[in-house]
This record gives sequence, C-alpha cells and structure tokens, in this order.
Amino acid sequence: MKTYSFSSKQMILQVNNNFENFKNILNLYLKNPNDKNIHDLRKSIRRLDSAYYSLPKKFRKNKPIKNYVNHSKDLFKSNSQVRDYDIFLEKINSHNSSNNNKNNNLKDHIEQNRKIHLETAKKIAQNLDLSDFPQIGTALISDRKVQKRFNKVSEIFNDKIKKELDIVIQDKNKIKKLHELRKDCKKLRYFLELISDQDKDIEKTVKQLDDIQDILGEIHDCDATIMFLRQQKKQYPAVKNFINNESTIRNNKYDQFVNQYKHYTQPNTSIIN
Repeated sequence: MKTYSFSSKQMILQVNNNFENFKNILNLYLKNPNDKNIHDLRKSIRRLDSAYYSLPKKFRKNKPIKNYVNHSKDLFKSNSQVRDYDIFLEKINSHNSSNNNKNNNLKDHIEQNRKIHLETAKKIAQNLDLSDFPQIGTALISDRKVQKRFNKVSEIFNDKIKKELDIVIQDKNKIKKLHELRKDCKKLRYFLELISDQDKDIEKTVKQLDDIQDILGEIHDCDATIMFLRQQKKQYPAVKNFINNESTIRNNKYDQFVNQYKHYTQPNTSIIN
C-alpha cells in the first residue's frame, strides 16, 4: 500500500479552496437551481466532505465546521432526489414508444415530484449561513499528523473498495453494494485530488477511479429508473417495455464493468498505484 509524503500547508490550502468553491457554487444555485448548478453543487459537496474527512481529529470535532459539513450533506440528499427525477425524464425522453400520451402523463407525474423536492432543497440551501463559512488555519498543523490521517484514510478506502468489488463482480444483483462502491470510488478520488498537485503519480489513480465511477453511475441510473418504473407499473402499464429495455442496457453495462475491472479482485492488487 502506497504511503504519501506531502506539505500539510499546501494540502490545507486545497481544503480551504474546496470550502470556498462550495460557497461560490451554492450562491449560483440559489440564484438559479438549474440542472448544471445542481450537478456542480453536488460535486462541490462531495469535495467539501472529502476535505473535511482529511482533517486531523481536532478539526473534525470542531462544532462549527462539523455542523457546516452536516448541513451541506442534507442539501446533497435533497438534490439527489431532484437529480434522480432528471434522470428519469431524460431516459423517458430518449425512449421511443407508441404510447406517447401515456408517457406524457408519466412525465407530468415526474415533473410534479421534481418540483416538490426542489423546493425542499432550496429551503435547506437558504438556511445555510454563508457568513459562518469556516476556514482552516495552517500555522499550527504538523505535516506528520496530516500525513498520518491521509494515509490511514486512503488505506481504509482502498480496502473497502476491494471488498466491495469482490462482492459485486460475483453477483450482478447486488444493487445496493454497487451503489456503495460507486460512492467510495468518488470519495477516494476527491480525497486523492487534495494532494494531486504534489504527487503526479496520483493522476493515474484519479483517472482510473473516475472511469470506474462513470460506468457504475450508468448502472445506477438504470437501476434507479427500473425501480421507479416498477413502482409506476400499475398506474402506467405502458412502462413494461421500457423496463425491459432498461434492464437489457443495465446488464450490458454490468458485463462491461466486470470485464474491465475483475482483475482488481486478484490478490496483491490495489486501486491505488
């Protein structure tokens, strides 16, 4: 398992940049919560969370910082539901069907639910106090403590990802575990990005994690859509063919994923190079 040596001051500057970036994107989201700003906000919250998780214990226990991050996670969850409805609409629009009127009724149903969840998310965003925005000082942080924390967390993520891979490679129906694997790949990717400007070898690992999460994201979008449509099948029987089509796409994506990444389940392999 690779260990990292880097300047804690430089890493903390990147941590503060992630906090500042979240603040800026949140302002854009409050002015216009369109698809792009929702996507950018969700990504900035992931980076904010990874930055927070990288900090030594005394900072993670700091109440204002901890509360700020927890509130951002509440906002992330609300916008996740909005994002799911956007995916459902996108997939329905791309699905050619003779049952256009019935599809339109389903689309109206989705758009109404999206609107409700977006209003909830906007209220959470408006309650975030940007004047209480935290910054981490660098003067009293030792390289040893920051490096120790960073290497510990990197190893935890690497081991967790390997265990999840062992499970999902063997069973395509482990939907929840596939989603957890995707989230952990994102967390490790954003975590490593904190020092990528100090260790160029990390770029290869970051790219690998990005590729894995992309295909897992496509699988998850199919799984979420299939689950949603099954819940609507009684009210909208016309979705049956759509479900079958999504299932075929999903299984093809899963086979592609297995063929590309099953070698990581072999002994003495590691996600981190």
